[in-house]
Amino acid sequence: MCAASRIGALNRQGMQALSEGNLANADFLLSQALRQAMTLGLSGFEAKIRNNLGLVCRLRGRTDEAVAHFSAALAHLEAKVGTQHRVYTAIAGNLDAAKAEVATCVQH
Repeated sequence: MCAASRIGALNRQGMQALSEGNLANADFLLSQALRQAMTLGLSGFEAKIRNNLGLVCRLRGRTDEAVAHFSAALAHLEAKVGTQHRVYTAIAGNLDAAKAEVATCVQH
């Protein structure tokens, strides 16, 4: 199996774990996928995985970390496809929601 296929498989397994509510395993699998994508310089994979990892971090209460992942994903996408892409818009929505959570926590 080539490196890109392994990364894709880890990402899919991580998202499957997320859908099953196994957040710890999702975090582990997606973190592995991210590490491998970064090592190989696969920014397209990195953006997708960072978004997915951001979702996991949000659900685990690590909102600041989620914001960092969503922001990095957007930076990769902006460089690759611009800001008018539907995926960019979806991740921007995830970032806005995470930032709103951070602001709510700061106010309390």
